[in-house]
Amino acid sequence: MGDMAKKSGQEFSWEGAFGAERFIDAFWNQYERSLNSAREVRERREEAYLKTVKEVVKFNQEFRSSLVKLYQTSKKTNDEVVKGVSSNLLKKAEERQVVSHELTDQLEEVSNRAEKLAATPIKAGIKLVERFETNLVEGSENYVYYVRERRNGWQQVTNEYLQAARTNQKKFIHRLEDSLKVFVNTK
Repeated sequence: MGDMAKKSGQEFSWEGAFGAERFIDAFWNQYERSLNSAREVRERREEAYLKTVKEVVKFNQEFRSSLVKLYQTSKKTNDEVVKGVSSNLLKKAEERQVVSHELTDQLEEVSNRAEKLAATPIKAGIKLVERFETNLVEGSENYVYYVRERRNGWQQVTNEYLQAARTNQKKFIHRLEDSLKVFVNTK
């Protein structure tokens, strides 16, 4: 080999003769890019999960808001019906002198109590769902935070391991090249 390099006017150099160091760098650079890409995909997936949880909670809140509006509308309708019945009873009572104001007041009171009895479990259920959703969002955020913190700790160890492996491979190649130089020069 040396004779051919001397004939062409170029000095032969063992450094990089086999391109091994470039190959090692290319291999480890590609591996690190793949690892970083996987990390980014995982983080995007976690962000998408959190966003989905928050969107579901938001949707449920809007749905509950619609239910509250529907309930208020039915309450208003019920109040109007009770007032209509009460006024009709009062008119008939005045004509016949049969029904007193106490009876209409009792009718309104019964209506209000029935409404409260019907609304209490609904309100309790809605509050329970709201607390559950709040806990779900907080728990999801805490879980993602915890997982990322653990992963970041391991990521540091992994990065150091990768750097050590790259360095050791380069050292091995340099020793192999040095051994080959000695072997070739002894011939």
